[in-house]
Amino acid sequence: MPDTPRSLLRLLLPALALVVSLLVAAPQARAAGDDVNLSLCKQILSRLLCKKVNEFGYVGKVESGVYILSVFYASKNSEFLCAVMPDGQVVVQDRTWHPTRRVIPYTPDSDGKCLNASFSSPECPSRAAIKACPAKGPGDAKEQVRETFWVRPIPQILEEEYKAMSGQSQQNATAPAPPAPPAPAK
Repeated sequence: MPDTPRSLLRLLLPALALVVSLLVAAPQARAAGDDVNLSLCKQILSRLLCKKVNEFGYVGKVESGVYILSVFYASKNSEFLCAVMPDGQVVVQDRTWHPTRRVIPYTPDSDGKCLNASFSSPECPSRAAIKACPAKGPGDAKEQVRETFWVRPIPQILEEEYKAMSGQSQQNATAPAPPAPPAPAK
């Protein structure tokens, strides 16, 4: 019998370590998700109300994926609830006036990092697709520089010089060979 508590402790200790590590890692994962979800909410509200994205203020978070945003709209400050649902829908509701409620579908991209939505409002002329991605880090910037290096346009002066050089090499290739110098007499 004395071995039972010890064996139980051996079983519970790894499980406890796993739970603690998940609790420490979970806020970091949710924080990155919150940034993307909040960006998606602001962009959708921006399109819905024809306002600039930076005009929306973050008031708070009701629960996971549900945010309160404020903006000056209809002659007073208004608050909007924006819920990013895991089933691929964003639900937007006006807390001040209450009649406005919209459901907009969204899809994650192939990497699963960015969220894309197609939504247009008759009042707002912007028709571009909505895309919310996590903030880029230093590694992402280096990768983008590497990708764009080979697709940069050739500067005008280098292109002209290249054409001049290639024209000279073509002239040299089509011109008759110069006569060989006479051999020295012995």
